[in-house]
Amino acid sequence: MCSSYIKLSFLGLVLAVAACGDDGEYEFGFNTTGIEFELFDPTEGVHPSKVTLSNPRNPFRQSGVSDDTKFAIIGDGGNAGAFYAWATILAEIPIGENQFFTAIKLRDLYLSNEVAEEDRDTVRQMAIDGFQVVLDCFPESLLFDASGTFGQSLATLSFGQILDLGGVVQGDWRVVEDSLGNPTAVRSTGLQGQDRDFACR
Repeated sequence: MCSSYIKLSFLGLVLAVAACGDDGEYEFGFNTTGIEFELFDPTEGVHPSKVTLSNPRNPFRQSGVSDDTKFAIIGDGGNAGAFYAWATILAEIPIGENQFFTAIKLRDLYLSNEVAEEDRDTVRQMAIDGFQVVLDCFPESLLFDASGTFGQSLATLSFGQILDLGGVVQGDWRVVEDSLGNPTAVRSTGLQGQDRDFACR
């Protein structure tokens, strides 16, 4: 039986994908696990930048990535391949989920030392910037479990990821406990209406 699940925690995220059949590394007609990351632009993978669509090292810049296969490649495509895939779909469909997982792959590239030594601090900051964008531009976004019935706040997860990377959360965000005692990121004020549209467009 095929199955997939996402296990989330406040200060960390574990994504586990189990699937039937062969792995998906050749699903796009090339070996996605063989792709290597090379720093192209410090805004790549951080909304509202669309620079990834002009990056010659991004193999998905012309073919795109379907919504049905984006989770397959995050499980089987290697960190660099998955980053380029998620950055591409973020540029085409800017929503909180796409920004969050693009930042996750930047984080993974940094933590696994898959970037040049001189670029490590830049990639770490790119990941932090990506998580901050979730807070600034997609604060109400939720990530649902496999059943589609339980939604986890991407703002709360992004808050924790920024701290894990040694960053400082920008804005008036803080963590409180909800009615069930779960940590939840909230803000007392925020960008509203035209201000948010201008900052995040």
